[in-house]
Amino acid sequence: MKAIVNIALHSLRILVSDKLAAIWMLLMPCIYILIFGNVFKYENDHSRDTAYLGILNHDKGFLSAQLIEKLASENLEIDTLTTEPAESPTRMLIIPEHFTTALMNQDTVSLILKKRPDANLEAAATATLAIRRAYFLLLADLTELAINRAKLTPDNIQALTARKPLVRLETSHSGLYKIMPTGYNFQVPANIIMFTMMVVFIYAGTAMQDEKNAGLLRRIRIAPVSFGQLFIGKLAGVSLVGLVQILLLLVIGRFVFGVYYGPSFVALGALVIAFATTVGAIGLCLGFLINEEEKLVGFAIMFALVMSALSGCWWPMEVMPQWMQKLSLILPSGLALRAFHQLVTYGRGLESILIYIAGLVGIALLFSLLFARILKKWAGV
Repeated sequence: MKAIVNIALHSLRILVSDKLAAIWMLLMPCIYILIFGNVFKYENDHSRDTAYLGILNHDKGFLSAQLIEKLASENLEIDTLTTEPAESPTRMLIIPEHFTTALMNQDTVSLILKKRPDANLEAAATATLAIRRAYFLLLADLTELAINRAKLTPDNIQALTARKPLVRLETSHSGLYKIMPTGYNFQVPANIIMFTMMVVFIYAGTAMQDEKNAGLLRRIRIAPVSFGQLFIGKLAGVSLVGLVQILLLLVIGRFVFGVYYGPSFVALGALVIAFATTVGAIGLCLGFLINEEEKLVGFAIMFALVMSALSGCWWPMEVMPQWMQKLSLILPSGLALRAFHQLVTYGRGLESILIYIAGLVGIALLFSLLFARILKKWAGV
């Protein structure tokens, strides 16, 4: 047991002595989280919930007032304009003169919606839909009055507006309600996964390259250390490197960026250990399979970035095509990110991520067996 601990701690001591390690382990992830966490932070952005609409009403009749009243109940930020601004607003609805008179005479009348070409498309769609709903409601009132042979008067129109709806629509979510992760809740887990893979792949790979090329593995076998102790010590050492990085970033994410990791520390701990072990086993295999350090560093960075992109670390998984979402289920980064979102975004517990942890354990076991086979060859067992 002492030999395993010494081998594992030796890996950590080498990393601590590297002055650039702190930059890639902590500083760079924090910079990415800070920048992209604010760029894609939508939770408190009310401009995504409401759309601006300026209304220039040239008509002074009661039907235009009814139309504006119906628009006020929609998801709009209404701005009543008295004159047309010199600079065109984002969106402006123009109600023409004699709007009320034309409708009372059953004549055709047109509403004019002006939109700036550089305005937000989602907000424009919201405003357009709200306007259509409002004039359809107004036309429905006019139709009902005509069918009932009632006079088209302000009191009759107001009575229809004030009564309780004849038909109510109740909506509810079928199954679990899914939220698209945004802001720091998305960026903290995503960058923990991406930079942990990058650092561990590079560190574990170059460390194994150095020991392999210098013949240290065969010299260790001369010492009173069994193959099992050497294998576990190496795997535990690189896993410990990843674990330390993840724990430090989790602490920063909690106390600097205010990310809540769910109600279960057991679930979080199991996920972190499984992911660190998986990444460590893959990194050790890379060190044996790639002979040159420059190639290893380049491949490790590219491998980590590609897996991060395919797993949804760069953009929400919900906007990815189906084939990419399915592919992420066989990648350690994809499994880890899905599990993080179960804890962070949905606030669920251990039972919700057991399947993802099982997937990570399976990948870790596969690459651990591959590492053991290669290690036997190089250690001369």
